[in-house]
Amino acid sequence: MNKQYLKQAWNLLRQEKFFSSIYILGTGLSITVVMVLSIVLYVRLANIYPETNRDRILVVQNAVENYEEGGFSSSRLSIQLIETVFQPLESAEAVTATISYHEGEENYVQPEGSSDQWPVTVQYVDTAYWRVFSFRFLHGQPFSGADFRSGIRVAVIAESLAKRLFGTIEVRGQYMSLNFETYRISGVVKDVSFVTERTYAQIWVPYTLVPDYKGTFGRSGSLGKMTAFILAPSTNEVGRVKEEALDRFHRYASQYEEESPSIVGQPDRHWQSTLRTFSTSEPDFTKALLQYGFIFLILLLVPAISLSGMADSRMERRLAEMGVRRAFGAPRSSLMGQVFSENFLFTLLGGGVGLLFSYLLVLLSRSWIMGLGKEFAGNVPDGVEVVLTPAMLLNMPVFGIALLVCFLLNLLSAMIPAWKVSHQEIVYSLNT
Repeated sequence: MNKQYLKQAWNLLRQEKFFSSIYILGTGLSITVVMVLSIVLYVRLANIYPETNRDRILVVQNAVENYEEGGFSSSRLSIQLIETVFQPLESAEAVTATISYHEGEENYVQPEGSSDQWPVTVQYVDTAYWRVFSFRFLHGQPFSGADFRSGIRVAVIAESLAKRLFGTIEVRGQYMSLNFETYRISGVVKDVSFVTERTYAQIWVPYTLVPDYKGTFGRSGSLGKMTAFILAPSTNEVGRVKEEALDRFHRYASQYEEESPSIVGQPDRHWQSTLRTFSTSEPDFTKALLQYGFIFLILLLVPAISLSGMADSRMERRLAEMGVRRAFGAPRSSLMGQVFSENFLFTLLGGGVGLLFSYLLVLLSRSWIMGLGKEFAGNVPDGVEVVLTPAMLLNMPVFGIALLVCFLLNLLSAMIPAWKVSHQEIVYSLNT
């Protein structure tokens, strides 16, 4: 972009301070809305700790049984289904099954020497869990396969809980009381933010400790209380892993004639699983993406029309100046370049304001904002703060989106004024 154009734009900004302030503020507020949605989508979909393998994870959340006489049953998966269909996958790097704390149970830790009880969140997992998700162990290690198979009361705990209970993270081999049962601590991991709901917990224990973890629902034994996560060796092999999973499930389901178990198009990629609302029907992913795209387009077009009107009124006041430049031989491309440069400087400054506003809005209202489109805020356990790390907010994708939005807003809002001022008759401009 021509430095002379930017210099002229800067001088104009200083001369018309009121107009410039209104324009920049309006641009900033417009970009704030887009950026808040962008941050929410980034946190939900990007590879962030400890779900750093989201781009190569497949998720199977639930199964359905359709009955020949009519009706159906739906629930999460049974361990029988997972062990028969998904865990033997040859193309997968690892397969884990979990029982989430979202089942409505309440768990409490009893600190030694105190009559208080602290509410905690617990995930019930297996040994493959630590391969599928990239937890950072600060001390100790995951519980062993022998501990898991034997149903030993052993736990991995979060850093903040370790410090609260013992005043240090070096607690491997020590014991804690959970629901009045004694657990040996095998390791301590870096805290997980509640925004990664599928991995968030303060304590992780073997699911073999759940008395009825082998329990099934329905007639085929496919329904239970587990979720399966399948890790592909690479992003390029996700499709191959899904094909093998579907093939194995179809062979499994073929042995049941009347029950007709189904996994409704799963396994899903991580981003697809976030769009799955109903357990009995497969989402229209194309339609969902088009809806998101339409929302972004509206959020850009509406402010662009308003800003275009402001830019057009400013150009009307400067027609005489543009007429003089045209009379002295300035080409139309030069006039359009100047208008675009001025608008770009304003939208770039507005983009910076909008980015700052969006961060403040997300940080101050994170529980509500992160729950856009789902019952998130109501699921936050008592005493748990929704933490957004700097890596979730200050990253190149978010800055890239901010710059792209600035560019598109500049293009949409300056196109009509730039065309009008460059194609106006010289005599009319001079008389104006």
